[in-house]
Amino acid sequence: MNACSFARINLNAVKTALRERGVDWITEIDYFESIPSSNDYLMAADSPLHGRLCITDYQTRGKGRQGKQWLSTPGRNLLFSLGWSPQTNPGAQLSLVVGLAIADALCGLGVENVGLKWPNDVMVAEAKLGGILLESSVRQGQFEFVIGVGLNMRQQLDELAAVESRWTDLTACGYQHLDRETLLIAILSELNARLMQFQTQGFADIRHDWLNYHLHQGVKMRYQHNGRQCVGRVVGLDESGALQLESNGERIAVHSGEVNTLRPVV
Repeated sequence: MNACSFARINLNAVKTALRERGVDWITEIDYFESIPSSNDYLMAADSPLHGRLCITDYQTRGKGRQGKQWLSTPGRNLLFSLGWSPQTNPGAQLSLVVGLAIADALCGLGVENVGLKWPNDVMVAEAKLGGILLESSVRQGQFEFVIGVGLNMRQQLDELAAVESRWTDLTACGYQHLDRETLLIAILSELNARLMQFQTQGFADIRHDWLNYHLHQGVKMRYQHNGRQCVGRVVGLDESGALQLESNGERIAVHSGEVNTLRPVV
């Protein structure tokens, strides 16, 4: 399937909209019909990553969390990576900041039942709409992050036949009127606001707002932790962004790199 058979994103409209909204630090945009991975493209760049945006209609080697492949129908979904250089290492909190910005953008566009699954999934009800993949490096003592985002908009069913988790797209949810350009502008605008808030005010308010979208707050979850199966009730996030669970009277902080599966107990 040729990605060019679908409407391309209007970069001039994106640049104008971002400028009007005061997003002046995104200064370089690359747009590809097809690329192996937008994250890999930015990570391989010789110049500083801050403010560089890579958009693609299709990825031949798209990546998800824990080395999983990210599958997407050519030209029908929103796939982009953004370079950002904070003053200090945000750690696991950054994935939550990004997820919150995406949820805010979707709600602002009228999408209902938006939720977040810790640590990096964007959901509608209990179905996965999209995900976030963060990668980082240090260049001349400066932290650099690539924020990779993939959102299903008009997915082709057979493209995701091999995906085990329950998924959805905006068309299936009744939002076929939304286009990639509008969604990209909304996400980048909200991401700009949340990143600024994070850098100037810290994580406390963001943590509170993220929990308002959290699908599994108070839910008993089954998860694999350090090679063993565990069950615990989700009670929130700690100050570092780790998921807090209560199991056998003990409160446990689980970090994203330690969890292989996280599913409600049925």
